[in-house]
Amino acid sequence: MISNQAKGTILALIAALALANSFIFSKAALNTVHFVQFGLVWFSMGFLWLMVYILVSGDFRKIKGLKPKGLFYSFLVGLFEGLGTVFFYIALKKVENPAIVSFLGNAGPVFVTLFGILLLREVYSRLEILGVILAIAGIFTISFQADAVSGNFLRGTEWIILASLMFAAGTIIGRKQIKQLSPSLMSLIRVVLLLLVFIVLFIVLGLDLRIPASAYRDMAIGSLLEALITMVAAYSALKYIQAIRMSILVNTKSIWVLISAYIFFGLIPETHQLIGGLLSLTGVILLTAGKKKIREKD
Repeated sequence: MISNQAKGTILALIAALALANSFIFSKAALNTVHFVQFGLVWFSMGFLWLMVYILVSGDFRKIKGLKPKGLFYSFLVGLFEGLGTVFFYIALKKVENPAIVSFLGNAGPVFVTLFGILLLREVYSRLEILGVILAIAGIFTISFQADAVSGNFLRGTEWIILASLMFAAGTIIGRKQIKQLSPSLMSLIRVVLLLLVFIVLFIVLGLDLRIPASAYRDMAIGSLLEALITMVAAYSALKYIQAIRMSILVNTKSIWVLISAYIFFGLIPETHQLIGGLLSLTGVILLTAGKKKIREKD
């Protein structure tokens, strides 16, 4: 028999692997198709996967039971998540190695911490503050171009920072209104808003869907991993382990992206980017561990 702790750990790792490999499949598709073609197909498929989940899981009953305030905040969080998603995929398009994008994405928890201090007046431990410092140092180390005398930063860094800001804003709103929100509805709003935007852009630009079959395959697999498997595995893990432990395990996605990027694309980050990536990952783990310490004291 497998213990609940082991079940939760396995499910959280499945979520991390699914999320990591959605980076890989989306990057493979972005390498071969126009960004707007990608967005239209990716979010159309994501919408289908989410609808299947909402209907099969019975979450549509929870959505129907939401009060107007819950619907408003679900829409607001979905809007920020949607903006963050667009910026994230722009960064993924511009940056050659998806592992770099994943490591830079560790800016998200840093912004959540800073917003929590400034807006929610949350108290953080020394361990969490150390985590913030390490994560920021890692992000600067990753994005700095060692061969640039003028001190330029890696092209695409600005987009992942913008994405992290949007995701952090959504997280802060979600944290404050957690009891009134539906995760499924927020995900659905995000996908529907993005799908509408890409439909309009697709029509305005006069594009078509004559794209390689391999791109359709990559987008089908990637959107399934991102929109459905990651969410189902992560929420299922919460039935067996604490949210903090689940968060730490999911944050190992950067390591899995690093491995997958080497396997599929033969890409290895430069030495200073690897060091920065490990620094940022360590910082995020310390942030999460520090939060656990505070909760245990409470």
